[in-house]
Amino acid sequence: MENNLESIESQCGISPEDTSFKQVESNPNYIFENDPSFETIVLYDVEGNIVNVNSWIECAHYVNGGWSNLSPSTVAGDMIIFSGLVIITTLYIILKKTYFSYGKN
Repeated sequence: MENNLESIESQCGISPEDTSFKQVESNPNYIFENDPSFETIVLYDVEGNIVNVNSWIECAHYVNGGWSNLSPSTVAGDMIIFSGLVIITTLYIILKKTYFSYGKN
C-alpha cells in the first residue's frame, strides 16, 4: 500500500501518523473499526458496486484494491444525458430557424 500512497491520500485524506498497513495485509479476516472522526466516504469498483468506508485504513485498503470515489455508472449516465440535451437543443435551433425563415418570405 505504501507505493500507492499518493492515490490513497488523494481519495481518503492524509494518512494518520500511527497507521500500519501490515496488520491489514497479513490478516484476511481483519475487521475495520469505525473511526468517529473520519467522515464516511463512498467508493465504487469498476462494476459499479458501492462500499461506505468509515476509517482511513479501510478507505486505503479499498483504494489500494482498485476502488475509487468516482462512480463509473454516473459518469457514463451523465455523458448520455448531456449528449442528448446537445442534440435536442441543436435540432430545436435548426427547426426554429427554418420555420421562421419560411414565415418571413
